[in-house]
Amino acid sequence: MALLLPGIKNDNSFSQAAAEGLLDAVEADGNIAEFQMLEEIIEPTDSLPAIRGFASRDFDLIIGHGIEYVDPIMELYAEFPDVDFAMTGGVLVEGADPQDNVVDWLYNVQDMAYPNGIIAAHAIIGDTIGIVGGPEFDFVKTMHVSFQQGVASVNPDIQFLEGFAGDFVNVQKAAEVATSLIDQGADLIYCSGDGICIGAAQSASAAGIPILVGFGSQYETAPDVYLGATVIRLSELFQTYFDTVRDGSFGNAFYPGSLQNGGIEVLPINMDATVETATSLEELQQILDDFVGAVEAGEIEIPFPF
Repeated sequence: MALLLPGIKNDNSFSQAAAEGLLDAVEADGNIAEFQMLEEIIEPTDSLPAIRGFASRDFDLIIGHGIEYVDPIMELYAEFPDVDFAMTGGVLVEGADPQDNVVDWLYNVQDMAYPNGIIAAHAIIGDTIGIVGGPEFDFVKTMHVSFQQGVASVNPDIQFLEGFAGDFVNVQKAAEVATSLIDQGADLIYCSGDGICIGAAQSASAAGIPILVGFGSQYETAPDVYLGATVIRLSELFQTYFDTVRDGSFGNAFYPGSLQNGGIEVLPINMDATVETATSLEELQQILDDFVGAVEAGEIEIPFPF
């Protein structure tokens, strides 16, 4: 099998989650004869020939971990009916339609963003949050709306500033965007995800203000100001792919990742943070535990942003 990543496998974010999930699934499975992982495959001029190459070599399963791979997979799947393809897109990407040899996966954007909004509203000292995103894609903006809804559920008076790095990997640009938002008055930073959050965390640390992150911990980057994050967990999903490829039931399926099914996890509050917060770190952890527990128990349903 092959895994294509839009970023690098140690980006502390979206691509790293897939890389770690694959390695865990391969180890647990014990029967994968060969697997390959390609990093920083974003443009169709790169992804289309890469996917075709794996398919032509009779790879059993090709996973495109990102919306960048929907179009190439949908272009090639019918040409290779004996090859199974897994893509990422769901309802947020037009044309991401499962087929006999194609499945689709997507995390619940509201589960990824809303919990961070809850924590941000309790942690912030001030009244303005800066939001840093990658490209100005609709699904990225949707995640930002969900984060804002989480904040507003606690404090509807908080204001927001928003900026975009232009892609998922430009760390320097994200740092510049975060610095600009801080200069405009942001008292806390939320970075919605991917490798760019390294840059956003660096800027938050330089300014001494808290940061919350989607898709991965920024503890190693900024342990002083990083408060918490949401992450995707993919090893069980990949094992499901392996099993269904083998038993012939792969295809025509959509797999949503959520807090309730373990596909999304909210990481604990970083108790090593030294940045000042309106609520103590211990209290933030209790607020987080209570909220996530209620969601997992079905007592609270996080609203879809639209």
